[in-house]
Amino acid sequence: MHSARGGSLAVAAVAVCLAVLATVGTCVFDSQEIGGSSFTFAGWSSASKEESYQSCTLTEKAFRIQGAASSLSDDATLPGGILRFSTLRVSNGYIVVEKYFPRNTNITIKDASGTVAAGMPFIDANTAIFSDQLSIVVTDSTLSWAAARSGQSMVRAPFTIQLSSSLFVLGSTVAQASSVVEVTGPSSISQKSALAVDYAKCTGCAQGLVYFTDFVRVWDRSLLRVSHSSVKGAAGKPLIGIAQRAGASLAVENSLFVVENVSSPTSNLIDAPVSMGTDAQITLRAVAVKSIGATMAGGVTAQLLTADDIAQQIPSVSVVPDTSCAAACVPTATVDSRCKCTCNADMPNMNFCTAMKDPYTNYAYLGCSVGCTTCFNETACLECRPSYEMLPSMTCSLTGLQCTDPNCKTCTTYGQCTDCNDGYGLTSSSACVRCSVAGCKSCPIDANVCEVCLGGSEPVNNMCPCTDANCASCPSDAGTCTQCANGYGLVDGACVRCQVPNCFSCDSDANKCTQCAPNYYLTPLLTCSPVACNIEHCMQCDPQTPSRCQECVAPYVVDSYDGLCRLSDA
Repeated sequence: MHSARGGSLAVAAVAVCLAVLATVGTCVFDSQEIGGSSFTFAGWSSASKEESYQSCTLTEKAFRIQGAASSLSDDATLPGGILRFSTLRVSNGYIVVEKYFPRNTNITIKDASGTVAAGMPFIDANTAIFSDQLSIVVTDSTLSWAAARSGQSMVRAPFTIQLSSSLFVLGSTVAQASSVVEVTGPSSISQKSALAVDYAKCTGCAQGLVYFTDFVRVWDRSLLRVSHSSVKGAAGKPLIGIAQRAGASLAVENSLFVVENVSSPTSNLIDAPVSMGTDAQITLRAVAVKSIGATMAGGVTAQLLTADDIAQQIPSVSVVPDTSCAAACVPTATVDSRCKCTCNADMPNMNFCTAMKDPYTNYAYLGCSVGCTTCFNETACLECRPSYEMLPSMTCSLTGLQCTDPNCKTCTTYGQCTDCNDGYGLTSSSACVRCSVAGCKSCPIDANVCEVCLGGSEPVNNMCPCTDANCASCPSDAGTCTQCANGYGLVDGACVRCQVPNCFSCDSDANKCTQCAPNYYLTPLLTCSPVACNIEHCMQCDPQTPSRCQECVAPYVVDSYDGLCRLSDA
C-alpha cells in the first residue's frame, strides 16, 4: 500500500504515480513527482504484492520508504516486500529508508540519474533495521552533487548489516561525492551478510569508495567486496576509508574481504590496519594503487598487485603467479581445480558463495569494458587502465593473466574469454553471464534465449525439462524439483519411488505415505488401506464413511441423501 507522509494510510504516492494495476504505482510521464510522499510497509499483509515505480521524478523533498515501528520478521505469513524503482530522475531530492521490514524484503533502484540534495546521500538508510534478509540493490545509476562536501554518498548504511542482509551497488557513476557507500558508527557485517561496490566510477570520493565512520568487523561467513572500480581526483586518498580515530581498524573473521580489478594509481588501498581472525580470507586480485596505506596482518593472498609498499604493509603476503589460482570464496566454501568456488547448501550463490543472490553474478556492465578508461562504446576501448593491455579487438586484458572470468572455460593467451562454462553465455564484451532459463546449458547469443539444455536436450518454447525424470514441477531450476510425479516423494531433493503400496505421495520419507491413491485412506501408521464402498460409478469413496461415495465418474454425481452415484439432472 502507499501512504502519505506522516504515516496515515492514504494515496499520496498513487496520486502522483498513476496506478496501472492495483499493486503497481507507475509514473506515466517524467513530470510525475514523488518528492514529499512515501511508501509504507506498515499494514503489510499476506495479500500484499510487489510495488513498482517507473519514470518518476524526485525533486527537492525526500521520498520515504517506511518500515513498521516494530519487527515484522517473526510473522511467517507475510510475503517478502519487493519494491522497485526504474528510470528515476532526481533533482535535489533523496530517498529515506527507515525502521523494520518483512523478512526477505528487496528494494531495487535501477537507472537513477540527476542531482542529489546537497549534504545528503541519495539513499539514507541509516535508521533502517538492516536484518532478516533485507536487500538494497542500486544499479546503473549516474548521480552528482552541486559541490563536493562530506556526507554525500550513493547509500548511507546503518552500523549493523546482519542475518543474511545485503547492500549491493553496481555500475554506478558519481561525481562530487564523498563516497559511494558510507557506513555509520562502529560497524558490523555479520551472519552471512554482504556489502559490495562493483563497477563504480567516482570523481571525488575523498573518503573512499566505501567509508566507515568507525572500526568495522566482518564476521560469520560474510562478504566485503570492492571490484572493477576506479577513483579520479582523489590523489593520496584511500579506496576503502576508515575514520581516523583511536581503535580504527578492519577485522575479518571467518569471512571474505576481496578487492579485484581495481585501478587507482594515485590512491591508497586502505587507511587503517587490517587484521585476520580464524578462517578469514583476504584476496587482492589485479589491484593497482599507489600504496597499500596501512598494515594488513595475516596471510593475505595477492595476484597482480601493484603498490609501492607491499613488503612493508603486508609482511605475510602470499603472492600467487599469474597463471595460478588466487581463491576468493566466503568461508567455508572450497575451491575446485578450475579455481571456482564450490558452495555449501546454506550459502549457494555464485560467484563467491553468499547466502543471498549476488547481482554481480549475472550483471552485464553497460559502460566501458573491464580495464578500459575511455571507450567509444561498450565493446570498443580507446584507452586501457594501468596493468591492462589493448588487444586487437579493442578490448583490454590484464597483462599476462589467463582466464580472469571465473565462469570462463577457455580463453586466449591475452586472457580474453572465448567459451563459457555450462549455464553461461558469452557477451559481446567477452564476459560470461548466467543463462536466465532454468536448466539451460548454453545461451551463446542471448542470456534469455536457451540453445541447449543440461543433458543435451533442446528447449521447448524456451523452457528446459526437469533434470529428474520423475519430477512434475521445477519452476526455478531444472535441477531443483519442487513436486514429484504420483507415486514418488521428494526426499533430499530427489524424487524417490514411494515404498508404501497404493501411495500417491511420500515426501521426506519413502516409507511413510502422506497421500494415498483414490479408494485408499491414510492409516495412523502412514500406510494406505482400501476403502471398500463398492458403489457403481464411484471414483473416490468417502474415507470417513466407507458406505458413501465422495466423487463419482462424470456425468454421475453424488446423491447427498444416500451417497450413491446418480446421473446429473443438469
